[in-house]
Order: sequence, then structure tokens, then C-alpha cells
Amino acid sequence: MNLDPEADRAWDEATRESDRDDWTRPGSRRPFGVLRAIANVRDDELETLGRAGLFVFSLLAANYLIRPIRDEMGVAGGPKHLPALFAGTLAAMLLVWPLLSSWLGRRAGRSSLGPILRAQQVMLLAFFGAFQLVPAEGFAWTARLFFVWASVTNLLIVSLAWGSLAGRFTSDQARRLFGLIAAGGTLGAIAGSALAGVLGRYAGPSPLMLPAVVFLEIGLRAGRRTTATTRLSRPDVDPEAEASSLRPQARGGLYLACLGLWTLLFTTTSAFVYLEQARIVEASIHDPAVRTALFARIDLLVNVFGLVMQVVLTAWILKKLGVGGAAAMLPAVTLVGMIALSLRPTVATVQWFQVARRAMDYAVARPSREVFYTVVPSRELMRAKGLIDTAVYRAGDAAGAWAYGLLAAAPGMSRAAPTAVVALSVVWFALSLGLGRAMKRRVACNRERNYSA
Repeated sequence: MNLDPEADRAWDEATRESDRDDWTRPGSRRPFGVLRAIANVRDDELETLGRAGLFVFSLLAANYLIRPIRDEMGVAGGPKHLPALFAGTLAAMLLVWPLLSSWLGRRAGRSSLGPILRAQQVMLLAFFGAFQLVPAEGFAWTARLFFVWASVTNLLIVSLAWGSLAGRFTSDQARRLFGLIAAGGTLGAIAGSALAGVLGRYAGPSPLMLPAVVFLEIGLRAGRRTTATTRLSRPDVDPEAEASSLRPQARGGLYLACLGLWTLLFTTTSAFVYLEQARIVEASIHDPAVRTALFARIDLLVNVFGLVMQVVLTAWILKKLGVGGAAAMLPAVTLVGMIALSLRPTVATVQWFQVARRAMDYAVARPSREVFYTVVPSRELMRAKGLIDTAVYRAGDAAGAWAYGLLAAAPGMSRAAPTAVVALSVVWFALSLGLGRAMKRRVACNRERNYSA
């Protein structure tokens, strides 16, 4: 990743020019003053923004209806089998991904969301029928199969959804709009969780699959209209790479590898933080009901703070700090929080560290991570992003969990886990800044090539 001052100046000038155009375009009606003040949303972007928000809202609502079913099926399949189910999830991703990647490559230039969402709906209906008909002796195996399937597909669908948006928006549009679109996803997560809580109490887990199918249908229709109406011209992408049939390794391999490393560091540190949280909470709170209430309170605070930040601060942070600086905020929070947790390992520290870290992830790091993909050619985007957001993501979870367990079990290494997170966070922070500068350089070079073409 070359760090080029000329690229920085070109990026800043392009951003200022785009902002001036947004506010001075003749005939601008400015009917939504709040959106303009927050994210400088243009009149011709309002409809697309609404559809994209509905798209992500619907998919996340379906996701959060399926998640409690998956968790219940993990328990129904036998808690002692959960480690094997996690390993099975990673193995399933590694087996499925090469086939899916090949299929995505053959569909270059055509949307892949329709067939995938349709397959998700069919499988949900099939599992719903299976849970009504399967005999008692086969229920545990069906539950385990559902756990692995849901763990793979939920992550994959959210990844491909954001990938489709990254492939249709320019980097400037993504910088301004992705925070608001992510807010739609947060609202969907809240709606799905609330609906699951109400329906699950009275109807049980498997009927939750039916409203999930409905939300997937709404998301599919909104997604089709979003990708059909957003700008297809991508001035931030190398025109030769966009048209080339070369494999991803031949173009932009280092950039994509660094995006994969970013995700690996994120999930590895997340596993460390999660397990350290579990250790402290278990040692401090012995009543399961009180622990459940604590986790529910953390989830509520994360969603509230995350939503407020997505609506009010995300676009401003991305504009002021740039994409790399915004992405670096999550490793910075992780570093500071882990130091605080090491010095003061209390439940209160756990609560506020988790709230700050997860809210920062949802509101700032996730949109920043998706903006990074806006400069990746379409032929590479879906395959590379899908691989990173599924197999690499789960590999980081597994690596972090195993590494934490080994460090915690080693004599005299009780403080090694927090120290490891601090060291990884420093590398992660530097990588975020480097990716931001590499993206600026790509945008400057690719725009120059597109304009001269």
C-alpha cells in the first residue's frame, strides 16, 4: 500500500467538489433538512436511500428472527455438542464457499441476491416443515443441522447485501450514506428481536421462520429496486480491472488481503473480549437471572447508542477523519477498554467497554469497512467480500477462542490474554490507517484513468 501525498490531495479535492455540487446543484428542493444537515443527502439520492434502508432493515429483521431459533436449536441439540457445531460451521463454510465463489464468478454483472434469498426462503420453509414432522428421536440431529445452516447463511446474506450496495455506490456516496443505511439495519435488528421475543413466548421457536420469510421477501424486492436505480458508473474503480476477467489475485490482491487481515484482527480480538467478559461475569455474578438481565441491558444500550451514532455522527466522523481514521476508532476503543478491564476487572467495566466497543463497531467501523469495498472491481467484490465475511470471520472467532483458552490455561499466564489484545489492537490500528491511505490512492488513480478514458 503506497502512501502518496498527491493521492491525499486529489481525494480531498474530489470530496470538496462533490460536497459543493451536492449543495449548489440547480433546482435542489432540500425537503429533508435534517438529512442534509447530517449527511448532505442530495434530492436525487432520497429515494435510493429509503430503499437501501428498507433493504438492510428487512434482512436484519429476518436475521434477528432466525438467531434465537438457532440458539435454541443449539441447546436442543445438546450443549455439550456446541464446540463441535462451531467447528462444523467453519467446516461448512470452507466446503460451501469454493462452490459459491465459482457460481458468483459466472454471474459477474448480474445480481446474485435474488437466487440466494429465494434459496434462504425455501430452506426456512423446509426446516419449518421438518420440525413439525420429524420424530422425536431425529429432532436433535435436525436441530444441529439447522444451527450450522443458520450460522452460515445469516452471515453470508448480510455480507452479500452490503457487498451489493458497495458495488453500486461511489466511495463519496458510501461515506455520506452508509451510516444512515446502517441505522436502518439497527432498526431491523431491534424490530426482529422484539418480534421474536413476543412471538417466541407464545408460539415457540419454529413459527418464527414464517415472518422471517416475509421479511426476506420485502428485502428482496427493496434490494432489486435499490440496485436497479443506484448509479452503475463507478469512477472510483480501475476501468481496466472492472472490465477484466482476471482472477482477483491478479489485481488488488494486497488490498484485499489487508481487508481480510482487518476482519481477522477484529474477530480474534472480539473472541478474546467476549471470553474475558464471560470470565469476569461468571466470577462476579452467580445468579443466572441477573446475568441474563445484564446481557440484555448491554444489548439494549448497544442498540440505542449505536442507532444515535449512526444517524447523527457516522457521516460526520467519516468526513472529518476519513475512512481509515474512522475504521481506526474501533481498535483504539478496544485497546483503551482492554487496558481498563485489566486494571479494573469489574462488571461495570465489562458493561461499558462492551457497549462502547459494539456501538462503535455498528455505527462507525462497519460502515467504514463497507466503504473500503467501493473501490474493488465488481468481478472481485462479491467473491472476495463473501470469503472475508464468512470463512475469514469464523476463522478469527475460532483462532481467538483457542488462543484465549491456551493462554488462560497456561501457568502464570493469567494476564497474557489482555496483553495479547493490546498488541493486536496496535497492529489493527496501524492497518486501518494504512487501508485508508491505500483507498485514497486508489480513488485518485482510478478517477484519473476513468476521466482520461
